[in-house]
Amino acid sequence: MNSIPKGILISSGAVLVLLLGLNLWLWPNQALQKSPTSFGVMRDGYQAAYDLLAEMNFPVTRSYRRPKLAAINQTLWFVSPSFLDDDKPSAHDAAHEVVQWASRGGTAVIFGDPASNWKVLGLTREVEKAEDKGDSDEDRILIRSDIAAMPRWLETPELLHFSDTKNKPPERVRMTADGKPFALEMTVGKNGGRIIAIADDGFLRNEHLADADASLVLVDLVRAFGTPAFDEHSHGLAPPASLALAILASRAILPIIIGLMVAMLWIFSQRAWPRRSLDEGSKMPAPSIAAFVESLSILYSRAADPGAVFRAYRGGFLRRLRRQIGMRPDYPEELLLERIARDRSLSEETRHWLLATDAPADQHHLVIAVRAIESYPQSRMKGAA
Repeated sequence: MNSIPKGILISSGAVLVLLLGLNLWLWPNQALQKSPTSFGVMRDGYQAAYDLLAEMNFPVTRSYRRPKLAAINQTLWFVSPSFLDDDKPSAHDAAHEVVQWASRGGTAVIFGDPASNWKVLGLTREVEKAEDKGDSDEDRILIRSDIAAMPRWLETPELLHFSDTKNKPPERVRMTADGKPFALEMTVGKNGGRIIAIADDGFLRNEHLADADASLVLVDLVRAFGTPAFDEHSHGLAPPASLALAILASRAILPIIIGLMVAMLWIFSQRAWPRRSLDEGSKMPAPSIAAFVESLSILYSRAADPGAVFRAYRGGFLRRLRRQIGMRPDYPEELLLERIARDRSLSEETRHWLLATDAPADQHHLVIAVRAIESYPQSRMKGAA
């Protein structure tokens, strides 16, 4: 059974390591997918809302900047932002920053949850749960608004709404849930800035977006207040880094480095890159003494001194002869010529040019001398006495 070439094994190993590194790098971020953000695919996330708007060709985006650095002519959606959390020490400052941004002409749509503290935005209304309808089959919440042509229904359990007030409130009620304020609009600043406070974000989550008219309420909000940029800064997310930085910070960096090292070692083992190879279609003549002598004769014919050329050639032949028969390079030439002289199988012409001290007088005799020397059978020297 033929063994697999070493080069193929090394190449396969390098490719395997690189594919492993690529797989680790492209492995989905489980923590991000489980987060209650627009990247979340679990029950508490709202990536379904983001994808729905994108599929409807709304130019929906994500924002990773602090509100004060965001563009004014856009609509930011804050879904259960951290600045509505009482436990956050910087909640008040972050909420004040949102209000300042909106006062310059921006639109902030803020969705709350049961733990939201609306007072940081200057909203004094309390948040209440929808009334329990007991065993009634009518467990849906009727949503009425001035931003939609017809009423909508929500089936979000324990849907929150703002408390009602008999006094003239500074907020404008834009949506109601069973007659109770559900979405309030506050005008801030002198540039037409708005803050829209929505009591409950439950209908926006993946778990309930497909229930009743939740997706229609989502689209109504987009059409009324503008295509949103989902704020992720309030959830602690940073903008995506460059590809190089992402690789350096990922788990794939070690396998990638190992794979590159293996690939470089394999390349160096080939001694050339790309590897040199003869064209399979080219037909080269087989080497022979005749071709060698003929090429030498052409080169020697261009020399002006046949005698000097012959002596240089004869010295090179004797050095080559020492190496072929296993002699040391410093083996005396006199002893070598004595061994050649004892070989009785030599022709007179070969013996003359190897042992004599004269040299060819012209180009014709130079070629004859080279042919005679090259015809010497070196194999006989190994058995010479």
